[in-house]
Amino acid sequence: MRPMHRGICWGTFAVALAVASQSVSEERKAGQTGLQLAEEGRTAYVIALAADASAPEKTAAAELAAYLKKSTGAEFAIVPPEQAAGKPMIAVGQGAAAPRLGLDAGKLGAEEWVVRSSGQDLFLVGGRPRGTLYAAYHFLEDVVGVHWWTPWAETVPIRPTLRLGALDLRGQPTFRYRDIYMLYGHDGGRFAARNRLNRDGDSAIVSDYGGALAYGPPYHVHTFFLYFPPKEHFAAHPEWFSLINGKRVGEGAQLCLTNPELRQAFLAKLRTHIAASWAAAKAANLPPPLVFSVSQNDWANPCQCEPCQAIAKAEGSEAGPLLDFVNFMADGIKDQCPEVFIDTLAYQYTQRAPKTLKCRDNVIIRLCDTEADMLKPITTPANKAFHDHLLTWGKVCRNLRIWDYAVTYASPQGMPLPTTHTYGPDYRF
Repeated sequence: MRPMHRGICWGTFAVALAVASQSVSEERKAGQTGLQLAEEGRTAYVIALAADASAPEKTAAAELAAYLKKSTGAEFAIVPPEQAAGKPMIAVGQGAAAPRLGLDAGKLGAEEWVVRSSGQDLFLVGGRPRGTLYAAYHFLEDVVGVHWWTPWAETVPIRPTLRLGALDLRGQPTFRYRDIYMLYGHDGGRFAARNRLNRDGDSAIVSDYGGALAYGPPYHVHTFFLYFPPKEHFAAHPEWFSLINGKRVGEGAQLCLTNPELRQAFLAKLRTHIAASWAAAKAANLPPPLVFSVSQNDWANPCQCEPCQAIAKAEGSEAGPLLDFVNFMADGIKDQCPEVFIDTLAYQYTQRAPKTLKCRDNVIIRLCDTEADMLKPITTPANKAFHDHLLTWGKVCRNLRIWDYAVTYASPQGMPLPTTHTYGPDYRF
């Protein structure tokens, strides 16, 4: 069994790799004045930033000033918009840039970004929390030519004289969720943000970099026994745990997913986790977690009781009782928390999709590729089993995440595994 704590996630609902597909357009407007950002290491420009700028907008301005100085040698001072009057400016964020562009910033997506010039001025703006930060990084990468290869290696072109044509770029990530587990930069999410990832495995992305599209407590996967540890609950409620060969089993098993009392207790804890984590996020000035895992333990032994097995047999898969349980949780929180999703696993014994059950719209299936040859694309005959699992799950769920693996589990562990050639065909599929 491959442990769930190592790998790469990507998917049709959300993707977990550094390069997210962007919808970008650039128009060169004939006759419009270009941008003379620097001349022989000097600049007349200032960076305009409103006093009420968000933490990621302040980061965007600081990153611009730092990397424009690295590239041109010039000092780009960060000033309030009123101090930028009469000077050529780079306006950053919703308070400084959106009014000048006539944009309704509230209508921009959370990660939608705009880079646009007007006369001698340049405007970088986006939705909150991450849009303006992405605008800055797109400008630095796509226009100036900065590249961040790893958390510790970068390329900054030396351009003491920096002249640019008119700019009109706009986009947003195609995939909602983008995560590499993990980047190991230990930098608060800086490298993740520079690569437009909105999650960094179990590492935090601090508010300066827009926070993360985070899972709520207790964890992002394998949560059954985190909700109800057998050492604490089995003695009082053995009927909440798997029936195996006629006997209720605590350790090394799962939960009895059709037990009505367990369902109510689980739902109550789920609601408590949502409320507590949202309050903590607000206090830390971070986006609230929008995904909560309700998922099987990282071993087998599903419940063999008659009600659980009736669903499993009718659906042709142990995913049947699991999805019935998860749908119950999703229904229990949708009115109180319509933004929240419940995430579960299609993994090992639950990998096969059910025949008739369909996921609620606020359920995410995380389908785990434990069968495929990782050195080959999913479309090759050798990977037909997982290929077919993906297609069948796609018919019963609206939101799908793929947990892909890119590690060696055999001894010696941790050897390089060359899989980048599979990403293109896999994403297109």
